[in-house]
Amino acid sequence: MISLHKKSTPAIAHDWYLCGCVPPNRKMVEISINAPSFVIGRRSEANLQLASQCISGRHAEILLIGDNLFIRDLGSTNGTYLNRRRVRQPTPISAGDHIEIADVEFKVEVRQANSEPSISWMKETAKVLDSFEPDWVMSQFNELIANKVVMPHYQRIIALGSKSVVGFEALARSPLIGLENPANMFQTATLVNREVDLSIVCRERALELFDWAPAGTMLFINTHPAECLEIDVMPSLTKLVETFPSIEIVVEVHEGAIQNHHQMKYFSSKLRDLGVKIAYDDFGAGQSRLLELVKCPPDYLKFDRSLIENIHQANPYQWKMMKMLVDMAKDVPTVTLAEGIERIEEAEACIELGFELAQGYYFGRPIPGSDYIEYQTQAIPVSPDLLED
Repeated sequence: MISLHKKSTPAIAHDWYLCGCVPPNRKMVEISINAPSFVIGRRSEANLQLASQCISGRHAEILLIGDNLFIRDLGSTNGTYLNRRRVRQPTPISAGDHIEIADVEFKVEVRQANSEPSISWMKETAKVLDSFEPDWVMSQFNELIANKVVMPHYQRIIALGSKSVVGFEALARSPLIGLENPANMFQTATLVNREVDLSIVCRERALELFDWAPAGTMLFINTHPAECLEIDVMPSLTKLVETFPSIEIVVEVHEGAIQNHHQMKYFSSKLRDLGVKIAYDDFGAGQSRLLELVKCPPDYLKFDRSLIENIHQANPYQWKMMKMLVDMAKDVPTVTLAEGIERIEEAEACIELGFELAQGYYFGRPIPGSDYIEYQTQAIPVSPDLLED
């Protein structure tokens, strides 16, 4: 709930605003700082009432003195922060600053009073309200990396023969606003050239939070195309194997990263010395590198969902091609895995084609590891009524 109490104020030269996602629904809003003493807190009498148990009744106060803005903490339990620094005394605020009120974050905006918003300002505001600006998200991203605020979700990998769970793929998620999914995380990381740092953190968190899985369960973890296999990935995996020796790791390499089969053979050899297996990811999504598949076969070959979608409706030529690819991979030999299965017809078609493993929403969406505990050894029947997310 947001509650704003407007009070009469003398004319001022500028209008100040707070832009942010507010609880409980976390929608992006713009709030006018419309009082010389603008109190933020959980109580109903606050100028800005925020419905969060992390926020004190009277949490912080923004003071408007002339054309200048200041913020002070009102003895809150969880603190008030300005640009990541805790506010311990009245502190000046400038346009573009970031204010954190416990678990709620705002960006400060300003424009001339009583003036129509300029075209550029309107575009900028529309961009803020539609999606976070890079500099807004950056404060969240820095926290994500520094404090490893990645909460991996795990998606089942099924043996199509026995319909049992044989492994999981770790997929990155985060509770930080604007960075909830891998797309947002890596788009932000790209802005500051930190894709490698983020990828390493995602792998570390995937193993750190995999302690719920039974022994012998494989964990598929991802790499990023920006990573150098020898310089970035290998040291990271060596450390993980030393720290988590009981986890059976399968590292996924995107098919675009395997152009040099000599490099891949060396990398694969080093991985297997560590006891780590390798999977080629997204096979068929781009330039399917059959030569590399033959010269440097992986342990697992993951067929991209673009090949699996509606495979039960494939014409005879498509079906023959898929059957040939599956058989060729198995002859290498490589274990074949069908990604993106969403319906029983696709699962049955993959069984007929000879796929050995599968994953997709049909077998369960990615969820936190703790949610798997109650059925972590349960077999998965091919029945849409029994496959709950």
